[in-house]
Amino acid sequence: MTYPGLEYPPNGRQSRQAGATKITRTFAFLLSTHDSRNQAREMMIWTKKLCVSFALIWLTPVISIESGPMAHEETKVYSESSEDPVVIEGDLSSVDWRSLVGKEVTIKGDLVVVDTYNLARRGQVTVARNRLYIPTSQIDPNDADAQDTSFEGGSNVGKVIKALKFNREASVILDDGLSDQNIFPPTLFPKLGSEYPSVRVGSSIHGVTGTVEAERNNIVIVPTKNKIQWTPAARPKRPELGQAEITVASFNLLNYFSTIDNRSNNARGADSKSELKRQEKKLVAAIIALNADVIGVMELENNLEAEKRLVKALNNELGEEKFRGCSIPDGFRDAPGGQNAIRVGLIYRTDLVDTIGEVSIIKDDAFEWARTPVVQSFKAKTSAKPFTVIVNHFKSKGDSDRADEANKNKGDGQGAYNAARRGQSLAICNYIEELPSESDVDKPRVLVIGDLNAYEQEDPIDALRANGLVDLHGRFETPSSSDDRAQDYSFIFYGQSGSLDHAFATESLAKDVSGIGTWHINCDEPRFLDYNEEFNPKSLYKPDPFRSSDHDPVLIGIKK
Repeated sequence: MTYPGLEYPPNGRQSRQAGATKITRTFAFLLSTHDSRNQAREMMIWTKKLCVSFALIWLTPVISIESGPMAHEETKVYSESSEDPVVIEGDLSSVDWRSLVGKEVTIKGDLVVVDTYNLARRGQVTVARNRLYIPTSQIDPNDADAQDTSFEGGSNVGKVIKALKFNREASVILDDGLSDQNIFPPTLFPKLGSEYPSVRVGSSIHGVTGTVEAERNNIVIVPTKNKIQWTPAARPKRPELGQAEITVASFNLLNYFSTIDNRSNNARGADSKSELKRQEKKLVAAIIALNADVIGVMELENNLEAEKRLVKALNNELGEEKFRGCSIPDGFRDAPGGQNAIRVGLIYRTDLVDTIGEVSIIKDDAFEWARTPVVQSFKAKTSAKPFTVIVNHFKSKGDSDRADEANKNKGDGQGAYNAARRGQSLAICNYIEELPSESDVDKPRVLVIGDLNAYEQEDPIDALRANGLVDLHGRFETPSSSDDRAQDYSFIFYGQSGSLDHAFATESLAKDVSGIGTWHINCDEPRFLDYNEEFNPKSLYKPDPFRSSDHDPVLIGIKK
């Protein structure tokens, strides 16, 4: 596959600035083509090529970066003598790591773990000075003011690319220096599994001293004697939602399939009965811990059996028949998106809410490349005011080679199929606009939830805002960090955090929302805690909510 902007290897006569621009645009393309299930094979090949190219442009001087969304301290690199370690203070983004290969360095000050993807397999963690965010989670490609809601244009793409470049250079890998793989406990974290249950993203590394090495086209630091001082990030409690009478949750289940994946049947979930049981136990623990009355789910196998199996497992765990699924709506299979391998669905607590009318769908050509939205109205048993939930799973950023001209990656950080996702947002808005209302005052109370495969400042999200829907995260949620650059997130991709999972409401419902929170039980947790059995340490598996999926669930409280 060819990625625009990359000539490999770059011409040696290119200026460093031109080379950096090409690599940055290419990395932007790669970053924006992901979907929620990591496209690891394709990305691994091209990441290696990119890292070789980075080496040709990485020889930049120490500089001070201007303030803004990625503001940071000036970088200082110095050594008291030839026998002392090279000391690094301030930000990491301007360090000339290639010139330090073979040397001992000391990074002063705290670092934050931003990625644990290769911790179990290769003994590596990626660290930076602060949590890193997907550029389009903070910077609008169209508007200089992130509060504006233009959903076309691209006049602010330059700032997105600049932020991407910052992210690319702001982290470094800590490596155990060993050639053996799948060592447990990891050499850098010898008490994992005994004293500590996890190494979460957000954990603090209290400085590090080690040798800089070039390893598999990456620059890594091998800590001296494989010792680091660290403080684990705490696992968060369920978010508080205020005086909520009803709680609705949105949860991407990471391919919950009742069909076992035999590598030839297009199933996407567990590849053994044992794995399915492990996956099911973690999902059941998570869903019960959500303590929600209505749960919209994504990445459910597109059959009825998976829903029935999940509901049965939930009721078995409770010892009572309290959960029920809304089933598959009439006409679902013939609707655009109805033939996808995965679907969205709704389950609810029969002892707390009643359904109103039949479950239905939004039938619109905009969802041909997505999943058909499912719609159901509910009423709490203690309230007379109904509300309607629309569950969505928009088209992913992947499959860019199949995109038509309108949906090709534009290099603006939003990935392929941005136009399709924008159209899906507008289809939702049109559907809501056409819903009957008893009066101009008594408008429909509608909640729009799901994995929209778009970050906070991307066009599909702005399209919802521009058409009058209330972004509940923006109105109610306070980031769970004292860092003024922090914001909420539900997914981590290559060490960068952002929210793909959203909740919007009509104003008539938004005024009754008591609170919203993203519960970080999944994306901050290392992948070796999930249900897979291939390489995960057996002793670390727990039938608990943590790493039950790769997306964090979102909870919304409604007062009445």
